Amino acid sequence: MFSDNVFFSADIGFTSFSQSHLGAVIVFVLFAVIFVNAAQRLDDRQNLLLTRLTSVFISLTVIVWTSIHIVYGRFDPAVNLPLSICNLFALVAPLLFWQPNRRCFEIVYFFVLSGTLQAIITPDPDGGYPSYGFFKYWIVHCGLVVVVVHHLIAFKLYPKPQGILRTFVWLNIYILCLIPINLWLDANYFYMMNKPINPSLLDFLGPWPLYIVATEGLAMVFFALAYLPIFIARKNNPKMDTIDT
Repeated sequence: MFSDNVFFSADIGFTSFSQSHLGAVIVFVLFAVIFVNAAQRLDDRQNLLLTRLTSVFISLTVIVWTSIHIVYGRFDPAVNLPLSICNLFALVAPLLFWQPNRRCFEIVYFFVLSGTLQAIITPDPDGGYPSYGFFKYWIVHCGLVVVVVHHLIAFKLYPKPQGILRTFVWLNIYILCLIPINLWLDANYFYMMNKPINPSLLDFLGPWPLYIVATEGLAMVFFALAYLPIFIARKNNPKMDTIDT
């Protein structure tokens, strides 16, 4: 019975900085190196094909994860809807990365490199190794970072500083949309109602609702840090090209 298989189990716990956590990070670094190398060696057509295939794979990972919960009667709309930023971006990844578009990409860039990298360091997966929830979590979060870095290098989609403010506006639109959903479903998407169970940066930002306000300021700091490599690169090479499509 598949339902008895540990791969489909929803009861396997996860421990931060365990062997499975560190192993996932090592695999992530290896794939990042491979994709960066590919971005530099392949032509535009080949890089676009690689981006499309990877984004479809990431999207299917979320779809299969949701389907497993539905098939085994575990689907709870208060928990399992793909409404977190990472799951939402993963679900629509083929739309986001199908064609190089700087304006769209810079929003994704700031969200992914600020939020998803934090999720890799202080993860809160849907299960421990070797459950599908574990693999889904790491494929989504690491996959998004890898695709963003590859897209940036392959197509020279360098974000502009104004993108930080645009991303901040979209972040607040996203939050405003989540408030009624969380209240209606008694949910905790984007950790707006409670902090995650596993240790995270939110533990240092005070109790609810103060940590939500503090997160707004912290988001701007992370967006600025995400822009820092681009700022340094522009200082060293003022002629960096940008694609405005």
